[in-house]
This record gives sequence, C-alpha cells and structure tokens, in this order.
Amino acid sequence: MLLLKNADIFTMGKKGEYLKGQDVLIKDGKVAAVSRGISEEGKEIIDCSGKLLIPGMINAHLHSDENFFKGMFDNMPLEIWMLYSCPPLSYGPFSAEMIYLRTMLGALEMIKCGVTCVQDDVSECPKGTADGYSAVFQAYTDIGIKANVALNMGDKKYMDKIPFTKEVFPEELAGQLCNKPDMEQNIALYKEMIKLWNGKAGHKVVVSTSAPQRCSDEYLMRAKRLAEEYDLPMHTHILESRIQYCTGNVFYGESIVKHAKRVGLLSGRLSVIHGVWMDEEDMKLLGEADATLITNPVSNLKLGSGIMPLIKMKRNGVNVALGTDGMSSNDGQNMFEAMKYAGLLQKITTPDYRQWADSYSLLEMVYKNAAKSLMRKDEIGIIEKGRAADIVVMDKGNTSFIPESSIENHLVYCENGEAVETVFSNGRKIYHKGTVLTVDEKAILKRIHEKYGEFKNRFEKTVKENKRLEEYLKIIYERCAKETDGMLCNLF
Repeated sequence: MLLLKNADIFTMGKKGEYLKGQDVLIKDGKVAAVSRGISEEGKEIIDCSGKLLIPGMINAHLHSDENFFKGMFDNMPLEIWMLYSCPPLSYGPFSAEMIYLRTMLGALEMIKCGVTCVQDDVSECPKGTADGYSAVFQAYTDIGIKANVALNMGDKKYMDKIPFTKEVFPEELAGQLCNKPDMEQNIALYKEMIKLWNGKAGHKVVVSTSAPQRCSDEYLMRAKRLAEEYDLPMHTHILESRIQYCTGNVFYGESIVKHAKRVGLLSGRLSVIHGVWMDEEDMKLLGEADATLITNPVSNLKLGSGIMPLIKMKRNGVNVALGTDGMSSNDGQNMFEAMKYAGLLQKITTPDYRQWADSYSLLEMVYKNAAKSLMRKDEIGIIEKGRAADIVVMDKGNTSFIPESSIENHLVYCENGEAVETVFSNGRKIYHKGTVLTVDEKAILKRIHEKYGEFKNRFEKTVKENKRLEEYLKIIYERCAKETDGMLCNLF
C-alpha cells in the first residue's frame, strides 16, 4: 500500500472540490481512500506537503504514426498536408521496431506532462498489420500508461475520398490512385487485434473508420456492428476542413454528419474528431445521439482548418473532449497547451462573455468528457475511492502557482507541464523529477537516432513521388475555399 500524505488535491469529482492537507491511500492500483489522518502503519509513505495532486490527464485524440514528423511541416491545409503525413503513393510498410520507437517517442513526451491515458488513432501505410498495431500496444504497455488504440482503416480508394478528383487529376495519376483496401481483410484484422489486445494491460481496441467519406456505407455499418458486438468505442473524423464541407454536398447532397446519421453511424460510443465546419443542425444531431466531439485546437489552427464552435456545441448538448492531434499538425503532445488554446479561442467566437466556458469546463474536457469518449467514465478522470490511481503530483513551488489564485485558472492558463513532478499510473510511479522510471529513455532515444536516417531516406523519396499530386489537390482546395469563403464566422 502507498500513502500520499499532506497533499492539496484537485479531485475533478465536482466543481470547486479542492481539498487541502489530505491523504490518498493507494491499494492494488486503485484509490482506496481520500481523507485526513490516514494511518501510516504498514504503508509506503510519500510526503506531499507543498504539492498539488490532479488526476492523470487524458489525451482523447492523437496519431502516433506521425511522431517522426515533429517540426517537419508548415503552411499546408489538411488535404495537401496529408500527401506527406499519410502519403497515398510509395510509402511504408515500416518494421514493428520502427513503429514501436515512434510510438514511444510520443509517449515519453506525454507522461512528462502528466498524461496517463491516450486515445491513439493509428494509420499504417499502405495497410495495417497485426505486428504493427501490436508494436503500438506494446510501447504503451512498456511505458506504463493506458491506451485506447484505434485501427484507422477505410475501404475506399484515394480517388473516391475527395471531391472533384476525376475532373482534375490526369488519367495517368488517377490510375495509380485506384488501389482499393479490402473490407474483409480490415474486419479480420480488427477481430485479430481484439483477441490479442483488447482488455490486456488495461488497453482497449477502438474501431476507427477514418472518416465517413473514406468508407463505403457498408463498411461503416460493418464497423459499427463490430463495435457493438465487442462493446468498443468508435472513432471518426468529420468536417475538419473546407474540402470536407464541400465533400458532403458533392457525395451525399447533405452534410457528412447528416449522412452519418442517415446510415446509422451516430451513437453514444462514437467520437467525432474536429467538427470545425459543422452547422447547428449537425451539432444537434450529435447531441441527440449522445456522441462525443473531440476538438484539437492547436492542430486546427496550424492547418488553417478553423475554430471549432465550442459554445454552440455545448449548447446543443454535445459531450466535448480535448486532444492534441498528431505530431505533424501540432508538433507537440502537451495537454496543458491544448487546454489553453481551447479556452482562448472560444472567447473570440462571441462577444457575449457570459457564454464563455470557464476553466473548470475546459478541465472537464480533459477528464470527465474524455473518459466518456474512451468508454472509461467509471474508471479514470477523478481522484476518488474506487478509481484507478492515475495521479499527477505537481510542485506548488513552481512559478505557475505563485501567487495562488483560482486553481482551475492556474491549471488552464498558467501551467505548461513544468510543475509536473511525479506521475502515477495504477498506483505505479512511472515518472519522477525528469526521469522516466519504466523504460530506459536514453537507450530508446539512441535507437530512434539510429533508425531515423532510414526513415528519413525513405520519406524523402516518398515526398518526390507525392509532390506530383500537390498541384492538382491545390486546384480542388482553391475551388472549395472559394465556395466556403466568408462562411466560417457564420458557424460561430
């Protein structure tokens, strides 16, 4: 048994619950008690005087397959950026070791900023494999955090994922972009990964359909039935960009949200990523379905996608969670940064300051709302009896907390992760004062440096191959930008 003594605890159990000078008893990986004066007999004791305890943070959306792209891209909208972050021509496959190392790189960064649970939407090019996805799960197992790993797969060929391609792409290029993923192979891979990893080491498999327009309706429904059969979360990207706004009208004659509703995809187990270009009717449909919207404000800004209308989304009863998105569209995995951006951006969407979300609501997006998205709402996100002992110890002597005012405001607007001193996952100490305790960080980084040359050489060849597509995608992007010109502010 482990006893954290004399701590100040921001529990996230209910608004304003900030306990001073309390003890936390940890037994069998769970919080056994929170109170004053717990008996010290027979327990390992850590004095937390002058420390703040918060629940382990939850990153509700990222793409670990982008981790080696940190600092690589700038000034590209989504669909052009995807030519390089997930290239349709001449890319992959990568070894299980490479996938393990790139996953570990992001995980190392996240635990240093207090993240103890992630929802990782992993794409493998040209297609997913059991060895590759197992390497992702193994990395999170080794470092000691919980992971919801989404197998990001669709069944449409590239030419059928984006509008106007048949009008714009020359025949020679179009012929190279007509490889169609095999639906039956994808479903079989899901079942294999569920058998291998779902429930193992605290992990979950997540059914990811990438985005509805990248999948046939039959595939969407097969994926949903699979999620229902095994009681798994679902993940999909909807209305992130200007092109996606136009895609709904071209493909379906309605928004992608309305199409998802019509085919039966919306449900309480579904997390919709981004939602920047949703109108109020779309938001209402999400709220009625009890679906989650996961916003990634830093990524949306870097790609020029826009600002997710947080105030309207909450007004329509949508459960809104928060993520960082991938390393190539964010360049970091810091949830404190994501919270601050989410808080600041919503203030410019309306001059009515009485509607602005307060700091506690933003913290809920990282905890309660994210836990619902991961289908872990009774397991994580609160420091209370019976919950997993995922706890972050922060140094209140750090300048982020001096002088101390509203603890919620300090966490959202003042802190950047520097005050994170110790991280516990299931009661196990995995990080302390700059040192990761579960893996040999120096050895891992050395292996990454050794392998990165191989990755970079292959990627540079890939860039040359896919660069040919950019001029045609630019035509499609500019057409969609013209059609949506002046619309974004109306969505607020």
